[in-house]
Amino acid sequence: MDAVTINRLVRGLGRTYSELLADGRLHEGALAPLFKEGENEDLIQKPAPGIELWFWAETKRLERIVITLSTLIEGDPIYTGELPTPFTHRMDQAGVRALLGEPYRSKGPAKLPPPIGVTGGWDAYRLGKTVHPNAEVAIQFLGDKSASGLAFRLINKGHN
Repeated sequence: MDAVTINRLVRGLGRTYSELLADGRLHEGALAPLFKEGENEDLIQKPAPGIELWFWAETKRLERIVITLSTLIEGDPIYTGELPTPFTHRMDQAGVRALLGEPYRSKGPAKLPPPIGVTGGWDAYRLGKTVHPNAEVAIQFLGDKSASGLAFRLINKGHN
């Protein structure tokens, strides 16, 4: 996967799996439930190591694109391919804020159950009308404030 493909998928947020296949933004692949048992609200496709496409199970509409830059759990794959501008594999919170300004939403460090432990929180930025009028990118940080992942996601999903 490359930056052009990621950008095309970001612009396709809110479209269904079938629509994304039909216009060539996506290649056919399995949509797996988030949980093996019970009711699932999300179906996930993993088109490349370190990239997950999250679809709402009810409509198969793309709602989130998650890119793992640094693993929080040993053994999880990381994405090593090209990222959309202005993102890089080596970012930190201070650098992101210097580049993009103050986030419109932010959450500070959080303590999560093992094996994850303490995270550095996240910052979210609206993508804007030219990219996607109803989407944001959230940058997840490790405890040392280095970026561990990106999540391009719909702001208003139209459901709970």
